Amino acid sequence: MLLYNKYLPYFFGIFLLGFQASAFASDSHPVYITPYWGYAFPDNIDADGGLKIAPDNNDLIGITVEGNYGKQRYQNGRIGFTAQHMNMKTDGFTDNDESVSIFHFQASNHYRIAPMLTSFIGLSVGGTLIEASWSKQDILFSGGAFFGSDFFIDNNVRIRLEARWIANRVDGKTSASCDTDSGPQACDINIDIDWLSFYQTNLGVSFVF
Repeated sequence: MLLYNKYLPYFFGIFLLGFQASAFASDSHPVYITPYWGYAFPDNIDADGGLKIAPDNNDLIGITVEGNYGKQRYQNGRIGFTAQHMNMKTDGFTDNDESVSIFHFQASNHYRIAPMLTSFIGLSVGGTLIEASWSKQDILFSGGAFFGSDFFIDNNVRIRLEARWIANRVDGKTSASCDTDSGPQACDINIDIDWLSFYQTNLGVSFVF
């Protein structure tokens, strides 16, 4: 279950850091804290021997903490971090207790396009903690891009719609239990540097402190 994953303490710690940062925020240096929920559409990667690894679509939870830099009248930059977690299942493997937790630093530009509406675009980079029988690695290098809009409820609360792409570098050789016509069997998996992408649609609420 999502709420009982071992990486939840990391998210709790990040959440506390976000609120600690908000305690030092001011009108001239606001902090934006955005918990969000979304849905991920993973791509697939190919292993040697024609084996295709294709994780199922899954929901996710996350949080973003940002601050301003280079603020101007109609646009401003933001820098901060985002963290998210999803459980995962991959067809063809008997061990389906899989999960992905992503931790990224990010930077973005926000543009005011109406009195109560802004749009943004940005880039992120960091690491991915992965628990999957088909991956030899526990930590993957990852990077991504995102864009979206903030709809103002008032000066301190906004609704955020976001699309995000995250690519994870996968490499290595391992063995796993695979489903076959004759039942579960051990199979060798050799991935020679491939990129596993996640395409996401996210909905969040931004609180400004």
